[in-house]
This record gives sequence, structure tokens and C-alpha cells, in this order.
Amino acid sequence: MEKTTSFTELALKSLFSLALVGAGVASFVILGKGQSKPDQPPPDDTRIVNVEAAVLEDSEIEFEVDGVVVPYREIKLAAEVAGRVTDKPHDFRVGRTVQKGDTIALIDRRDYELELERLQEELQQANNNITETDVQISSTNGQIALAQENLTIQEKARERTEKLFKSKATTEANLDDSKQAEINARTTLQTHQDQLNLLRATKTRLESVCARIKSEIAAAKLQVERTSIQSPIEGIVVADEFEQDSYLQKGTALCTIRDTSKLEIKCSMQPYQMKWLWESSTGSTDTQKLGAYELPETDVSVRYRLGKDVFVWSGKLTRYDGGQIDQQTRMIPCRVQVDNPMKVGKLVVNEQDGSETIEPITNVPTLMVGMYVQVMVKVKLNSPLVRVPTSALFPGNRLWVVENDQLQRRQVSVLVTEGKSAIVYADEGAVLPGENIVVSSLTSPFNGAKVQIVEAKE
Repeated sequence: MEKTTSFTELALKSLFSLALVGAGVASFVILGKGQSKPDQPPPDDTRIVNVEAAVLEDSEIEFEVDGVVVPYREIKLAAEVAGRVTDKPHDFRVGRTVQKGDTIALIDRRDYELELERLQEELQQANNNITETDVQISSTNGQIALAQENLTIQEKARERTEKLFKSKATTEANLDDSKQAEINARTTLQTHQDQLNLLRATKTRLESVCARIKSEIAAAKLQVERTSIQSPIEGIVVADEFEQDSYLQKGTALCTIRDTSKLEIKCSMQPYQMKWLWESSTGSTDTQKLGAYELPETDVSVRYRLGKDVFVWSGKLTRYDGGQIDQQTRMIPCRVQVDNPMKVGKLVVNEQDGSETIEPITNVPTLMVGMYVQVMVKVKLNSPLVRVPTSALFPGNRLWVVENDQLQRRQVSVLVTEGKSAIVYADEGAVLPGENIVVSSLTSPFNGAKVQIVEAKE
């Protein structure tokens, strides 16, 4: 009985397995015989977009950098001679302005004037000695001429005595006397000639003494002049370190005067802005002749906002400030020079067209050291530019262009963003004037996507 039950279960399991295998085979056969249906076309994926045309932009662009006013130069004056201050202007104080040539201090000059008088007397005495030497030289020249004549006479007398001695007409003593007279005449001539040479050497020494005294007189006059201390520039007093009746040693600091005839603006530029300057054709200097650490001089506008008014000065970007990139900001320090800080204008904006004009004015303070200002720089690039809406720019400076009713992705280089528009380089492969730029939002855009323009703005 138990054997019958086991056999029955085994049979049932075998039949179930065979049924499963049969079902699989049948399915394979049925599917293999079935004919595949053709792919259905995807639904219409045409995107509706709004576009604006890329507008050709003037190659002249303007950008703004922040700056701070710094001195053009500061002069530190010191006493060049020692002495007591006998006079100091009562209004010479910190904050006062001075003109070039204004007297700052007078130092007691009596000692220096006495020294000058002493040297002038020495010079006069030396000149008198030279005059006396000239007289002696002239006298010696006359004595030399007489001695020369005497020597000639004695030579002839000796020759006659020698002839007489040979003919036995005179004695040997007479011959010796004539020779001795010739020697005496020759000695006298030599003595006068030596005296002349000595007098000439004495005159040369006296002339050297005169030259030395003249140099000392010039130095003494300079010392006398230095007792009057004058301002070498027009400026404002920023430090005053002496008082009247105080005694000054040579080198004692007196004051510091800041030049107000010119001022400078210390500012920094981004590397790409510096690249614009080098590409610009507005510079007054031929960039081909500039060195590695020289800038093309570029006219700029310096602006200072005071309340609702904006005051404007003309300046010139002149040079690098140190010739290196700032390690903290990674910007390039530069200097702007304002040649006439007193010439200021007021910015007036036309409410209708937004144009700006500068009206000259004279009733406001000039630029002052420490002011924070804006420097407006205009450059004219040699590369063509176009203006596109900022809404068309995607992350990574990408935008989409409609070409033959299809989307085309373009990579652009943005120069500057101005409000709702951006200025980019116009390049083949980037964007060209007149091309339709997509300004509407896009979801998962890709190259070649079909689009339909519903609005185009010129």
C-alpha cells in the first residue's frame, strides 16, 4: 500500500515537470513564428521658443574699477645748516597751503656771512700776491735779457783774448780773466732764469690757492643761502616739527609738504581687464615699443559721489604699481595720475536718452588723499563684439542658437554684463551678429532639437 502511494506521487511530479517544459516550448514556437511590428514614430518634440537677434556692438567698451586717492609725492624738508631759527611764518602750520618759493624758516646767518667775508679777503690777498708775482716775473725777464747781452759781450772778449794770447800779444793772466768774466756772465744768466722758473711756479701755486678759495667762497655762499629755507613745491603742510627760536642741527627734520599740483589714484584691475587695455587701440603710446612692465597710457575718468551728485576729474592710467599681482586679491595694482585736481566737473545725465555730459564747476573741494573713487576706463578692442540678453546665458557661458529650426549650442566669452544684456566676442563657432538667440527657458536641451520660433525681436 505504501509502495503504491509513493509511485503515484512520483508520477504526478513527472507529469507536472513535463507540462512546464511543454508550455515553454510552445511559447518559444509561437513567439518565433510571430512577425515583428515596425517602430512607431515618436510623438512630435518640437519646442516652442522665443528668440532675440544678436546685435553688433561697438568695439568700445567701458568698465569701472574702485580706487583710493594717494599723494603724487611728499617732500620732507630738513635743515641743511646748523643754527637758531630767527623767523618762522606765523601761518605755517599743519593743514596750511604753501606756494613754491614761500619762506618756511630763517636760520641765523651771521656766522656764515663772517666766514664768507673772511674767504673773500683771502681771495683778494691771493690775487694781490699773483699781481706781485707778475711784476717780479716781468722784472726777471728784463734781467735775463741784460744778462744774455752781457754773456754775448764776454764771449766775444774771451775770443779776442785767445787770439792775442796765441800771437803772444797778451799774457795768460789776461786770458784767465776773460774766461772768468764769461763764466760770471753765464752764472748770472742762469741765476735769473732759475728765479724766473721759481716765480712761475709761485704764480701757479697762488692760482691754485685762488681756485680753492673761490670754491670755498661758493660753498660759503651756499651755506648762507641755506639759512633761508623755502618750499620747493606747491602743496599742503602735513607735518610741522620745529618752532621759532629753536636751535637746529644739520639734518634736523622740519616739515613734510604734500604736492597738490598732481594726485594719483591707486586701483587694481582684473587680468582680463588688463588684457583689454593691451588689445585696445585707444592708448596714446605704441604698444609695440613698450617694455614688459609698462602700460599703454590710457585716458580715464575719475568719479566721486557726494550725496546725489557725481564729480568728475580727468586722469590718465600711467603705470603698474609694483609690477606684480596682489597675492590676496589676485588683481594687478595700477596707478592713475590726475594732472589737475582743481579742474572738476559735475556729471549730468539726460533723463530722456540717458546720455552723460560734464559741466565744469569751481565751488567744490578738490580731490583729497584718502577719497574712495571710481575709475571709468574706456577701451576700444580690435575684435568684433555682439550684445546678447543675459537671460540667454546658461551656466558655463553657454547659449543656444536657432539654426535651420534646430537648436545649436554655442560657447561664448563674456566681456562684461550691463543690466539685462551681456557683451560677448563675435567669433565663428560662438555667435555672430544677426543670429537668433534663444531667450526662453529650455528643458533638457540638446543639439539638433527641433524648435519653432513664436517671437523674434530685433
